[in-house]
Amino acid sequence: MVRQFLTYRFIKFGMVGVLATASHYAVMFAGISLFSAPVLWSFIGAVVGAVVGYLLNYLYTFQSSRPHKQTTWRYGVITVLSILLNTAIFYILHRVAGLPVILAQLFSTALVFVCNYLAHKSITFDEKAAGPS
Repeated sequence: MVRQFLTYRFIKFGMVGVLATASHYAVMFAGISLFSAPVLWSFIGAVVGAVVGYLLNYLYTFQSSRPHKQTTWRYGVITVLSILLNTAIFYILHRVAGLPVILAQLFSTALVFVCNYLAHKSITFDEKAAGPS
C-alpha cells in the first residue's frame, strides 16, 4: 500500500501540491492579516490553490489528454468536496479544538492532500475511466 503511494506521479502531485498550497496560504494569511475571519480566508485561499493545482496537475502531473470539458467538471466536483472537507477540518481543529491557525491548516492540508491524490488519480485524470464527456 505504501509503495503504491510513493510513485513518481505521487511525488509530482506533491510538488504541485506545494505550489497550490503556497498559493492557498499566501491568500489565507494576507486575508487574515487584513480582515481577520480565518475560516473565510482559509476557504478563499483553498479556492485559489485549487485553480493553481488544476492547471499544473493537468499539464504536469498527469499530462492528461482528456479534454478540459471532461476534466474540469470532475476536478470541480472533487475540489468542492475537498474545500468543504478542508474547511470542516480546519473549523474543528481551530474553533473547536483551539489549535493555532497554522497547525489547524497544516493538519487539514495533509488529510485533504491524500484524499485529493486518490480522487484525481482514479477519477479526474484517469485515462481509462469511462464516463460522460
